[in-house]
Amino acid sequence: MKRNLIASALLSVALASCATTSEMPLAPNMVRLDTNASGLIFTSAAGAITMKKAAEATLKRGYTHFRLEQAQTAQGSRFVGMNTNTSGFGQASVYGNTAYGSYSGSSFSTPMYAPTAQIGVTVVMFHANEAGAKGAFDAADVLAKKGKV
Repeated sequence: MKRNLIASALLSVALASCATTSEMPLAPNMVRLDTNASGLIFTSAAGAITMKKAAEATLKRGYTHFRLEQAQTAQGSRFVGMNTNTSGFGQASVYGNTAYGSYSGSSFSTPMYAPTAQIGVTVVMFHANEAGAKGAFDAADVLAKKGKV
């Protein structure tokens, strides 16, 4: 019974897991990325997801390097559902043409929450020969590492 409860909770949290990144152009060499992640798997990967998206945006626009500015992060949780368990006992007796019955039961519900993470960052992009590229992230290298830098 306890295993079913735990399995049900884990399944609900897994189903409520996802990560999305929105991209807003600010200038030819600048974009704003906002990543929203929920669930254990995606909240721990939110940083890598954001870095990978920054590298993709940089290369897509013809630049080779990028820096991150105005970074903001937040963590929390959100309600994803209730896990309810009900059990009971019923009894019936028949006397002639009449049936008599009774039922006794109980139930309990447990709220389930999924962790969340939000990352907002401004990506400033540079060509390899520009002064701003010195010490900046190499987009091709970040993409090859799948954002795990």
